[in-house]
Amino acid sequence: MVHKVAGWFKGYLLIRVTGYGSRRFVNLCRNHGIELWLIRYDDSEDMLYCRIFLKDFYKLRPIARKCKVWAVVKERSGFPFVIEMMRRRLSFFVGVAVFIFLLMFLSSRIWGISIEGQSVHTRESLLKYLDSHNVYGGMAVKDVECSTIREELRHSFDDISWVSVELRGSRILIKLKEAQLVQENKEEETPASLVAEDAGTVISIVTSRGTANVRAGDKVKKNKVLISGVDKITGDGDELVRKRRVRAEGKVVVESVKKYEDELLERYSKKEYTGRKKYLYNIIVSGTNVFFYNPLNNLETYKKCDIIREGGQIFKDLSQRFPVYFWRQCFAEVKNTEANYTDDEAKEFLNERFKYYLEEQEQSGYKIIDARLFVEKAGGRYIAHSDVKVQKEQAVYRTLGKKRA
Repeated sequence: MVHKVAGWFKGYLLIRVTGYGSRRFVNLCRNHGIELWLIRYDDSEDMLYCRIFLKDFYKLRPIARKCKVWAVVKERSGFPFVIEMMRRRLSFFVGVAVFIFLLMFLSSRIWGISIEGQSVHTRESLLKYLDSHNVYGGMAVKDVECSTIREELRHSFDDISWVSVELRGSRILIKLKEAQLVQENKEEETPASLVAEDAGTVISIVTSRGTANVRAGDKVKKNKVLISGVDKITGDGDELVRKRRVRAEGKVVVESVKKYEDELLERYSKKEYTGRKKYLYNIIVSGTNVFFYNPLNNLETYKKCDIIREGGQIFKDLSQRFPVYFWRQCFAEVKNTEANYTDDEAKEFLNERFKYYLEEQEQSGYKIIDARLFVEKAGGRYIAHSDVKVQKEQAVYRTLGKKRA
């Protein structure tokens, strides 16, 4: 055991001794204070095997010459040889050390804040609030106090009824529920009449409050009063007792026709890419811009070019303290040539614009009943037109004047 421990730190060798004077070699080594251990003689090979300290190996030459034997190193073991191996592979071991250091450092920091359950408050506003209270991406894990974060959120936001804060590895997971605060509106509603938003035909009408001025099937003009905000109260015999001003309520659906027109020139300027490109890289760190590009690729030789920008913010969870952006801009040279639309290309192009128009109408609350597009060619242009039949539940009000009963 002593030889294993001391020999490893000092360094030892397994040597093979050949020659007829191997026994004399062992005796002379001991007489000169050279320690050998685990001595083994192999009769079949007529060789002697033993272990020796590294510092003693260099003393064997005169003894081996006197005994006419040869000592050959078979194995090297111990700390000095480990150091030598590390010196030869210094870059590898430095990389391992750097990796372990980075692993320990990164695992000790917060690299993400996850927020779930919010609807009224945006994620950005909550992250900004947490940052003002020293809770941010990049902070030390040991500084995270989940109970403190939970209490601060509940006391700072009255509409947050429940909060859960949990630390999972290098992320903070926040779950919350928002209470719907009901505010009583003590002010009376402003008296108003429901009017027609577009000219058309009344499809259906259901009155909840107020006086209906039209019936289903009636044609109305724009701004025509559909349900009046003057509610008539009658007594026995349909005798008018009094009038009161209210905010009209009801469901009125009006069908109308919208005129759609569009045109497209037959001849147009066609854009083509030449294949020449120049890339510009932009890094923004805390408002500081750094640009990288190839100065040999001269952009000034491009007459016209399209700019295509890609990228965005890096590490969004660290944006409050460490905003970093990376953008790659591609300048692609283009040239314009004159060309003519074919009939099919023109119809397809006009149909795409017509579909976009219908989508806008649907987003505005209109229900498309009938929409057929007609395309005609005349005078070097394509003309598109359509009578779009739509229906919409009316929701435009006009406030009653003070003198109106």
